[in-house]
Amino acid sequence: MKKLEAVIFDFDGTIVDTEKVYYENMRDLTEEVLGTKLDKMDYIENVSGTNEETSRRYYNKRFGMSDKDYDKFEEEITRRIFENYHSAPVLPGIAEVMEYLHEIGVKMAVASNGKEEHIRTGLKRKGFEKYIGAIATKEEVENPKPASDVYLLAANKLGVNIENSIAIEDSKPGAIGASKSGATLILQTNDITKYMDFTGVQYAYKDVDLLETIKDVVENK
Repeated sequence: MKKLEAVIFDFDGTIVDTEKVYYENMRDLTEEVLGTKLDKMDYIENVSGTNEETSRRYYNKRFGMSDKDYDKFEEEITRRIFENYHSAPVLPGIAEVMEYLHEIGVKMAVASNGKEEHIRTGLKRKGFEKYIGAIATKEEVENPKPASDVYLLAANKLGVNIENSIAIEDSKPGAIGASKSGATLILQTNDITKYMDFTGVQYAYKDVDLLETIKDVVENK
């Protein structure tokens, strides 16, 4: 990296601790609709950090849920999560990092498998909207994470070189996509994704003091 041009954040589980919100709502609705428990580790290994299509395949294969029933399930999950977004806390170091990057003129973006409406709402509620110069989502690309498409799109929207960018991710699918993009990857796990197997993922840093690590990159330490 010649000079840091941008930091591209994942949203769910990286900026805001919504992974726990997702799991708890999926767990509760699965029991309500199917009368069975959603195993936490099974969820982490197969659903967490992925996308709606992967979740649909999981529920079809694991529970025999039809596409029609999954459409209703997804609609209810979306409603519940949207209602609970405001209660999800900001993850450690994020606010300080955004303020620091803003002060030194480094661009910021979000690259997510989530829906733009949810991301914009979440950023606005947490007061981060003013920092984010671009949002790239699965809705705009052919291949969601673990492909690199959303990261490359985010860099393109910002007008920066992805190889002079840092990507911050919490999950394996996102980390794979970020690594493939050519960005320098900081892997910051949370209470859900810390159980994931990151074997083979090419990251530069893992579970670090985010602000100090980015300062070191900026200062070429």
